[in-house]
Amino acid sequence: MPFDGIRNSALIRTITDFLEALPDLFRKEIRLAQVEFSEKIKDGVKASVWMILAGFLALISFFILIEAAIFGIASLGLKLHWSCLIVATTIGAAAAGSFFYGRSTMPDTLVPARSVREINEDIRTVKEQLT
Repeated sequence: MPFDGIRNSALIRTITDFLEALPDLFRKEIRLAQVEFSEKIKDGVKASVWMILAGFLALISFFILIEAAIFGIASLGLKLHWSCLIVATTIGAAAAGSFFYGRSTMPDTLVPARSVREINEDIRTVKEQLT
């Protein structure tokens, strides 16, 4: 009977109540995290749709600017097809320049050389320590 006092003490009851409530608390926290995650995903999708729409409208605006450049050149007295050819050649040259500049800045290999070197050094150090 000496353990009856310990069994009925406030500390033991509190620990028991805490351990009984713990699984329910975890379930509620997981449910809350799922709800919060789905809300973040929904907000991200909504933002993405607006950004795609903005990109599409910017593309339309760019095409209208190209058309304005063509008509501007044509208004100087050049035939319309020559104006189109001048604008297309200019845009094509800008595209080629961008491509070649991008290609020149691209690294020779995409393997992270420093990380590979560090890992090889770590392996070598471990081998030395083991032998």
